[in-house]
Amino acid sequence: MKQNNKIEKVANRDRHVDFRVNDEEYAIGLKNAEACGLSVSEYSRKRFIGNEPKLHLTEREIEAYKSLSDARGDLVHIRSALKGKTQEQIRNYFNDPDFMREWILAINNIIVQWDTILEQMKD
Repeated sequence: MKQNNKIEKVANRDRHVDFRVNDEEYAIGLKNAEACGLSVSEYSRKRFIGNEPKLHLTEREIEAYKSLSDARGDLVHIRSALKGKTQEQIRNYFNDPDFMREWILAINNIIVQWDTILEQMKD
């Protein structure tokens, strides 16, 4: 049904809007349309009626997002390991060399993930 409505809306487009831009403006509009995954016409139409098309994530941004998600998962796991424990139990954990070794490895993993994300965001 939505498909039919969409086709009907396209068929009802009988107005033509024409405006001029310079080379720089056209390049900006083309870049913005491509970043949103839209044609220049569709991007311009959406902007003309007051919509702000959303940018698509780049592959690097998707990878950074996945890394953030992984780091968040690690932090949640660490928090969950200590949640509900008494201060005495937590102190005993941190006095255990095996626990501390695992803890440090987990924290180092998070630090590496954050460093990777920061590097990706700089580029």
